[in-house]
Amino acid sequence: MRIAVPQNPIGRKRGTTHNVIIIMKPAPIPQDYTTFLAHLKQRVIAARVHAARAVNYDLVLLYWDIGQGIVEKQKNAAWGDSVVERLAKDLRTAFPGMTGFSADNVWRMRQFYSDCSSETFLAQAARVLKLPNLLEQPVPEREETTSGTILEQAVPERLSQAVRDLASIVPWGLMSS
Repeated sequence: MRIAVPQNPIGRKRGTTHNVIIIMKPAPIPQDYTTFLAHLKQRVIAARVHAARAVNYDLVLLYWDIGQGIVEKQKNAAWGDSVVERLAKDLRTAFPGMTGFSADNVWRMRQFYSDCSSETFLAQAARVLKLPNLLEQPVPEREETTSGTILEQAVPERLSQAVRDLASIVPWGLMSS
């Protein structure tokens, strides 16, 4: 290590501070440092991919749930189309820092649910993803319970579970190498 202290130039008052320059040699790199750094880089990349997959998975389920809720309210509670515009506005107000809740996007969420909630679509997805038993046991539109009441929610709940099952195995956000 070298320390360089400039001399007091002529005419400068005594007691003034001087700049001190310290020149240090870089520390020697341990032998396993490069391997350690490479391992850390791989972990960072893996964590980023995992986080992206988790975010994408959760967003797909969120969009499905929003779309399902809108479709069901429009069907069962006679909500009109204007409710989608209002819902988009209220979601943007509730979450001002978030993007993705424009009226167009909320309409797309509704469309996503409508397009992807049919047995035909889910059966095709199951075949493509090699999950032949995903939709193996059909559930009728209406089921009688032991008390004799009708369960009309069996199909939407089953479809939602099928979408969750499919979404859990899709490699969301994986980058091709």
